[in-house]
Amino acid sequence: MRRNAFTLVELLVVIAIIGTLVALLLPAVQSARETARGNTCRNSMKQLMTALTNMDVQQNRLPGYINAVVDPTSPKTGMPPDFSRGRRASWVVMCFPYMELNSVWDRWSQDFTTEPADLPDGGRGTFTPPVEYLTCPSDSPETVGEPWLSYIGNAGWAFSDSDRTGGTVNRENVANGVFFDNSKNKSILSSASVQDGREDHPEIRTSLNYISANDGNSKTLLLSESVHTWFYAYDGGTADFELGFDATTDLSAIRDTKHVFGFVWKNVPVGVERINGDKNYDKIPPAAIPTAMAGFAALGHESYGFPSSNHPNGINVAFCGGQVQFMADSVEPRVYAQLMTSNRNRSNLIIGSVQERQAAEPSDDQY
Repeated sequence: MRRNAFTLVELLVVIAIIGTLVALLLPAVQSARETARGNTCRNSMKQLMTALTNMDVQQNRLPGYINAVVDPTSPKTGMPPDFSRGRRASWVVMCFPYMELNSVWDRWSQDFTTEPADLPDGGRGTFTPPVEYLTCPSDSPETVGEPWLSYIGNAGWAFSDSDRTGGTVNRENVANGVFFDNSKNKSILSSASVQDGREDHPEIRTSLNYISANDGNSKTLLLSESVHTWFYAYDGGTADFELGFDATTDLSAIRDTKHVFGFVWKNVPVGVERINGDKNYDKIPPAAIPTAMAGFAALGHESYGFPSSNHPNGINVAFCGGQVQFMADSVEPRVYAQLMTSNRNRSNLIIGSVQERQAAEPSDDQY
């Protein structure tokens, strides 16, 4: 009797064909998944862009990368006198009223003395809950339930760059970026050692109208991605990221450096100081990141402050004009820096040996 069956050769051929089809299909599946993640990321940036635009319309200003939120009922101290109770808040927190997170904002801006005892985290979760569209799907949180952040604001010229005299930059210039240090209240900082030396400088406020009247909103970067950020607030359950919940001052040990909540440009970038310069730059335990970012004296870590993402070959960025697009990481550092300044006629950007205003503006095909 003759039996119908596959021969070994036939079976191997079928397996080889199936393997080939899978190998051909897998890149397409991965590409479709990345496209979906990229679209979700860009939609999240549009949400943030909308919140910032709404704030600008209502207050005629954009937030700083760090801000002082004070208790107006607290007594004033110091010279000049300022409210003695409050905390520092990132640009993200300042957007809460425009992100349908009013209840969270109320806790940030109105509750400066109590710490609810009925919450297992001591009330911190009500101040810093995770927000879905603050996280890029390609940069998933390392700890579920924490206030993860994948997006950073244009903080302008890096403090660790050298000025024309070879000195370190400390004073900010409104023409160099969009977000600035607006944490000027010495009374609410935990100690003089946390003060960054800019508290006595005038507070810089900018707006979309200012940018539109100078470099133009469509030519100025507002937001970018970063895989080097941690949380959207100085909070995370560690000594370095504690907020002043049951004390009168902000207890964080981190100074107000640009690269915690922002991205920067440099006249003389080196090493990893470029878009996607080194995604592995911060491969240290998450709990050690605050220490690496802990102050003006540790400005070598400002290399964290360049855009990065887990998307292949580039990052998603949002411009002040509202457009959100993908920017290749091969963009020239000169073009990248030009897109960050908000007023090329007054910026500190030097291209070659001349100031930015003497250089040609970047064209659309350069980025």
